[in-house]
Formats: sequence, C-alpha cells, structure tokens
Amino acid sequence: MAIYSLNHRPIGKTTQARPNTAAAHIRYISRKPAATHVDGRGIPTDPKKARAFFLEAESLDRKNARVADKVMVALPKELDAEQRKTLVRRFAEDVTKGRAPWYAAIHDQGKDAQNPHAHLVFRDRDPETGRRVIGLSESGSTERLRKAWEFHANEALSGAGRAERIDRRTLDAQGVRRRPTIHEGPRSRAMKARGAEPRSQRRQVRNQPRARNARRWVDYPKIDRGRSRPDYNRSLESPAELWEAVDNARQRRDFAQLAPHQAPGLPEKSATTTRRPLVQPMPTGQGARLPSLTHALSQAAPPQLNPVASFKPPPLSFSPDELTRRKGLKR
Repeated sequence: MAIYSLNHRPIGKTTQARPNTAAAHIRYISRKPAATHVDGRGIPTDPKKARAFFLEAESLDRKNARVADKVMVALPKELDAEQRKTLVRRFAEDVTKGRAPWYAAIHDQGKDAQNPHAHLVFRDRDPETGRRVIGLSESGSTERLRKAWEFHANEALSGAGRAERIDRRTLDAQGVRRRPTIHEGPRSRAMKARGAEPRSQRRQVRNQPRARNARRWVDYPKIDRGRSRPDYNRSLESPAELWEAVDNARQRRDFAQLAPHQAPGLPEKSATTTRRPLVQPMPTGQGARLPSLTHALSQAAPPQLNPVASFKPPPLSFSPDELTRRKGLKR
C-alpha cells in the first residue's frame, strides 16, 4: 500500500565530505538501469550535462554556500509509471514556484519495482537574479516539503480513482496504537526468504564534516541484538500487543453503545440471541501461527449487553402521626 516517506538533506560546500558532491549525487541517481526516467527544469536532463551544471555552480558559489538540496520520496505503488512522472513534476514545480531549477530521477523498475521512489535535487537560486526563491535553508523548510508531498501524492491517488491516502503525521498523532516498523528493503527481504541469517559486526563509520573525530565505531550487534529488520518488524506483533488491541477495540464499542442518548432505551435481549466468543480460539500445535492484528479484530464479536430493566421504587407509606411529624421538621 501507499506509504509516506520523505528525506531532505542539504549539500553545502563546507558540510560535504568532499568537493563536487552535488555532481556526484547526479551521477548516482541517474545511473543505468536504476533510473527509469529523468526530468527537470532549468537543469539539463542529460546526466553528463547535469553534472557539468553543478560543477560550474559549485565553482561560482561562495566558500560557505549551499550548493543544492536533495530530496528522496516514496512513490505510491498504486500509480502507474505515467502517473508517477506527473506526480513528481507537479511536486517539483510547486516547490520551486516555477523559478528555481530542479532535477529528478525515478527508480521503479527491477529491484525497485516493489520499492518505487524518486530522487530530486533542487538548486535554490533564481537563474536571473541569483537569489534564493524557495527558502530550503530556512527553519521549517523540511516540514513544508513534507506537507507539499502529502498534498500532491493524495491528489494523484484521488485522480487515479484510488482510495488509499498517505499521512505525514506520526502514528501517535493519527491515533494508531502500535510501534512504528522500520524499512526492510528488498535485500533484507530476499535474505529472509532464502533462509540466510545476517551477522552484524562492529564497523567504523565516517562522522559528519567538522566533527571532533573523523570516524567512530558503531556496535551493530548491540543495536540489533542479532535480529534482522524483518525479524524486528515481526516481533512488534507480539501476543500481548495483539490481544491488547483487540480488547481496546471491544471497549470502544462498549462505550459507543453506552452513549447517554442510547442507554435509557436499550432493547430487551431476544431469547434467541446467541453469544459468539470475543475472538476465535488461539491456534495450537506444530506450525501454528498467531493471527494477524487485522484478522483478530475482524473476528471480534460486538458486545452483547444485558440492559437493566427500568426500575421504579414503590411509593412510601407512613402513618398519620409520622406524616404530621415529618411535615413539622425544619428544612
């Protein structure tokens, strides 16, 4: 299904690990056969000419300039190739306001068929004035990009007659009670399918430019605890979380049926009403698997409430002397 993913990073002359990073990035995203389609405005779509464009731009920028901004977005699998091209172009034209140059490469074939995505490179400079026009270096620029992508992707899905939508908000903000999964990728899935067990190792990685140390050690075995990415995602569907979610769904239905405007007039339960178990019995035996959360929720039966019959207290009866005494009491 359609997923939301947007990554935004700058390419600066002082923050890049080595010179000409923007041109090197163009070479990477436009390589064959990964790039099935390239597009752009203000930047040549030919990869060699696009690299030359950024080599010249970087040579003319001041020593601490921001050369470009690179963005990677996940494309909806529900769209076809032409619809994805149109989506990427509309998004880029909206972000650049039709003035700043941009370049895009779409990867949606081969090993990326199940993980379609697009790489975009923005040059926040008006070709005529040389001034910034879209403010990608300003605070909040990434959130603006995320909001724009959500809008255009959902517009494309709606135009294609699809009911799926993407949401840039966190799971908590959406009211989804589950922990987020991590991106698995085709390589880790293929390894899992053929039964290969990856082994993590301590690795030395390069720090960001201007860091105190050039490199650092990362203890991956301590981080992943011997689990692959698919293993971690499957572990999130633990029995405790599964049945807790089922119970929460049942309680929400209870509260909905006990709304104040419904409670007084609850109908009497029919004598022929039969109760269905809340969930189907847990599978047992060799090879048994826990049901998925969606399956468990679908099996949950609506609660059968036992309404309390309306009760009227019997009238009180007192002797004449008692009534006289009560009327004489001070209020």
